[in-house]
Amino acid sequence: MPSEGWVKVNTDGASRGNPGKSSIGVCVRNQEGDVIYALGKEINEATNTEAKALAFLEALKIGNEHNYNNVWLQTDSMPIKKFVEELWKTPWCIVKYMEEIWQLMGRGNYRVSHIYREGDKQAYYLANYAIDIGDIEFHGFRQLDSKGRKIVNQDKLQCPYLRVKVARN
Repeated sequence: MPSEGWVKVNTDGASRGNPGKSSIGVCVRNQEGDVIYALGKEINEATNTEAKALAFLEALKIGNEHNYNNVWLQTDSMPIKKFVEELWKTPWCIVKYMEEIWQLMGRGNYRVSHIYREGDKQAYYLANYAIDIGDIEFHGFRQLDSKGRKIVNQDKLQCPYLRVKVARN
């Protein structure tokens, strides 16, 4: 959960075909873990890296549009996190997105962290919903469908996700 005065934004991008049909998912939560805004949106054909960069960019735009002062951005893409922090060289295919990301990040108070895919389920769900069914937008928990509400409730309970690796002989 984000600290008081902060919002947490989970982002994800999906691409079927890589490159192929693509979409993004963004979920904004307040300090209680309640969804205050969420969207799944189709984008042009893209790679998974492009989709994840566009999801991150969309999250920043949402933060600016809604005047969120303190935004904690989470992505399940370690490369996107490293590109944002300028620790890794940005691939040419997302340079234009990264330039806009860096510009927007200069306008506010942002924290960026990597999260395993299990903690990014809501954004993943929204991105895949958009690929399968089309664009979707929510302005609160009650607008989410039953699967979306289930994901949020499980997340709010802060149940641990166990990552198990099976050893093979």
